[in-house]
Amino acid sequence: MDRRTIGIDLGGTSIYGGIINRDGNILKRANRDTKTVEGREGVLGLIAEVIEELIQERDVVAIGIGSPGFIDSNEGKVLQVGGNIEGWANTNIRGKLSKRFPHIPIYVENDANVAALCEHWIGAAKNLSSFIMITLGTGLGGAIYTGEEGLLTGHGFQGAELGHAILYPKGRQCNCGQQGCAEEYISGTAVENRYAELTSIRKKGKEIFLSSKDDAIASKVIDEFVENLAIYLVTLKNIFDPEGIVIGGGVINSREYWWDMMLDYYRRYSNSPEGMKILPAIYLNDAGMIGAGKAAFDRLGLGK
Repeated sequence: MDRRTIGIDLGGTSIYGGIINRDGNILKRANRDTKTVEGREGVLGLIAEVIEELIQERDVVAIGIGSPGFIDSNEGKVLQVGGNIEGWANTNIRGKLSKRFPHIPIYVENDANVAALCEHWIGAAKNLSSFIMITLGTGLGGAIYTGEEGLLTGHGFQGAELGHAILYPKGRQCNCGQQGCAEEYISGTAVENRYAELTSIRKKGKEIFLSSKDDAIASKVIDEFVENLAIYLVTLKNIFDPEGIVIGGGVINSREYWWDMMLDYYRRYSNSPEGMKILPAIYLNDAGMIGAGKAAFDRLGLGK
């Protein structure tokens, strides 16, 4: 029997789902806009719609869900910080969805952790013995992996929340309750907010990156973003000394506008820039889906 899982990647703007086989291939896809304005129950309903669309396939043995926020992966629920989905804190994802799908196991992991699982399984980190994954999207997610310990979850399931490392003390207010979090300076939302702050014009991040060659304000915003990202990478290297850092998330799709500049800033600010690889993720928007499916396989003891 060709056993399969459903992998769900819940983001601040979109919900992506796929049927995942044991080689990491996506056999079928479904998606919805997240519609966070509909609140917790609305988002759960949309996740259920994606599952309904996919679960008709044969041989689906489990569902894996990658969610933003602090995630208790044993209980399948969000803790006190819910990431970039308003009202998502303290949501019992597994409990709610198990009422809709009582006959199939459901597992919930942090979204950056499942992206890292994908990249380590079949992607950019496949040959790395230790690495850090950061996901640049609506927010800034993080995962830390070592061959000896696997993924770091921490004592209270709050480990590797790298987006909430303080980059600028007493800086911009973050929705986690802190001030100056890296996420407020290094994310797609941060780029959009900074551009709006300087121009009073609200643009999508993609537009800002695209116009950065001709628009002086956009150029300034992207330069600030890139410099902050490079400083952040130097800090991660000096704390963890990983073999590599893999950068994924939706912002990586615009890397032609900032990747080389980021490497230049990194070399300028690091006291020892050699010896750590900085790699773009391979699976980009698919990493969360594939990694969530992989997490489900692993929890069932079917990993390979």
